[in-house]
Amino acid sequence: MPSYKKHAVFSIIMALPFFPNVFYLALALAGASIIDMDHQVKKKNLLIMAFFGLILTLILYILKLPFLIGVVLVALALLFYISKHRGFMHSIIGISLVTCFLGMFVLGSNILLQEFKIDLKLSLVLISLVLGVLILNKRLLPLYSLLVTVGIILTPSMVVNPYYIFGALFVGCLSHVVLDLFTPSGVELLNPFSSKRCRKGCGLILFGAWILMVFASFFYLIA
Repeated sequence: MPSYKKHAVFSIIMALPFFPNVFYLALALAGASIIDMDHQVKKKNLLIMAFFGLILTLILYILKLPFLIGVVLVALALLFYISKHRGFMHSIIGISLVTCFLGMFVLGSNILLQEFKIDLKLSLVLISLVLGVLILNKRLLPLYSLLVTVGIILTPSMVVNPYYIFGALFVGCLSHVVLDLFTPSGVELLNPFSSKRCRKGCGLILFGAWILMVFASFFYLIA
């Protein structure tokens, strides 16, 4: 079973050719890390996420602000809580839902922070740190917090691109699944339509598709 460190490194490798930006790489890392929250040992983390989402929902509702930001966190925690390990949340549909929910949280949070006239870079740092605290392995958190904060601050110009947000999250989630496909137990890639476990063959196909996309992106940029 790949360690959280391997998943973290592999998510950066897969995302870097498409999103050479600290903020989007942080999202890819979050996407790769959240997928294993369907594991039994992560139940405490899910309760924290649900509690945070509930409190956020109540505060925003009282302030008459968009409270969907908190709702998506509660819904995401619930999905992981009722899913078995390497089942639905490791499937293509599962990681697509994770991408949508996390993407909505990131976009909604940024819009909300911009309404309060908070500097864009500070907003992105705050969003990244919240995701880190809720999702990442605590051993990664100190280094992650330092690199993301410094990286975002030192980036000359920051622009929030919704397509990049969802794209980086999806690539991060996909990187986790690809790595798990090379393990003996595999993953239920087509859940809920099939409980059949896919393994190395599917992993090679997905990794090959990623390589083709990297080359296509490279030739598009130089064309």
